[in-house]
Amino acid sequence: MGKHRKEEHMDEEMNTSELLKEVVEENQTRKILEILNDCKDLAEAKEKVKALLNK
Repeated sequence: MGKHRKEEHMDEEMNTSELLKEVVEENQTRKILEILNDCKDLAEAKEKVKALLNK
């Protein structure tokens, strides 16, 4: 694998990593939004969001 091809491969891996990071963040935001919609008050929502961190 030449130097140019190796750099191209690294760029592809970085792009894939960035896309994966974005999808994970979007999914986490969706989970939080769902929690907020399902909770009766802020205290309950905070507890459920904290529970996400402890998984």
